[in-house]
Amino acid sequence: MFLKLKGLKKLYEEEKGLKYLDLEIEKGSFVTLLGPSGCGKTTTLNLLGGFIRPDSGKIYLEGDDITDLPPERRPVSTVFQSYALFPHLNVLENVCYGLRYFRGMKKKDAIPAAREQLKIVGLEGYEKAAISEISGGQQQRVALARAMATGPKILLLDEPLSNLDAGLRVQLREELKELQKKLGITMIFVTHDQEEALSLSDRIVVMEKGIAVQVGTPREVYYQPESSYVASFVGKANYVECHGRQAVVRPEDVWMKADPAGPFEVKSVSFMGSHTLYEISDGTRTMKADLAGREGSSFRTGDRVQAGFQTLSDVSSSRDRNE
Repeated sequence: MFLKLKGLKKLYEEEKGLKYLDLEIEKGSFVTLLGPSGCGKTTTLNLLGGFIRPDSGKIYLEGDDITDLPPERRPVSTVFQSYALFPHLNVLENVCYGLRYFRGMKKKDAIPAAREQLKIVGLEGYEKAAISEISGGQQQRVALARAMATGPKILLLDEPLSNLDAGLRVQLREELKELQKKLGITMIFVTHDQEEALSLSDRIVVMEKGIAVQVGTPREVYYQPESSYVASFVGKANYVECHGRQAVVRPEDVWMKADPAGPFEVKSVSFMGSHTLYEISDGTRTMKADLAGREGSSFRTGDRVQAGFQTLSDVSSSRDRNE
């Protein structure tokens, strides 16, 4: 296995941090650590980068134990949430920095290598621009180019899109995935945004309170959640009793049909453009529905409707039943 985390633990006061993690990551894959603040995902990234040391456990890269190696001796680069660019250096000098001071390249060799990375991320022509003169999206690309310039085996990304506006986040998300496929580099991405995780990842590691509660493909995590926590955190969910067990129904699997005598009343409507979110109730239970397109946007608050659904999976896991 390319990267193996075995029994990793790093706890801070009040048991915050990473309680225990076993994880194997294939070469060239895009893996996302997904969870709320304090779940251990950034701690895991810092352990991989060598910025902190574990209380226990090991990190193996291509069979070699790198647990105690300092950051500069690991074939790993990090793109931080703040980008950590040097404001007194121009774009080209920022990208050259790692090549010169961590890889020991001479300036005449570092410059063409840095130019090539800027070309890859679409910043050709911005070499002499000051960091303060370029946009947030361009700064993110500079940070990415600087991280890739050193030729790392693993690229760590700590919520690098969180400071961007919604439209730019979507654009750069698509560019990031395209770049990862093109270069074939292993990327480990940290986010609390389930949409980012679903759209970018080959595999998702869903984390809760310092442990990984489910690892799988985006489709597996979304359609086959192993607990109610996963079902609710990775998308919206309705819960219904089915044959004595709790099952999850995604809002997009709820159908609605206008009927003045229908048992459900539309309680709220949120028009989202391509789709519309509804909350409906029959007086004893409330469900969320997500209908697509123009036809799906026709219901109004107070309308009576018929409604039904397709159950997706049982989420009464052993973990839930024992709590």
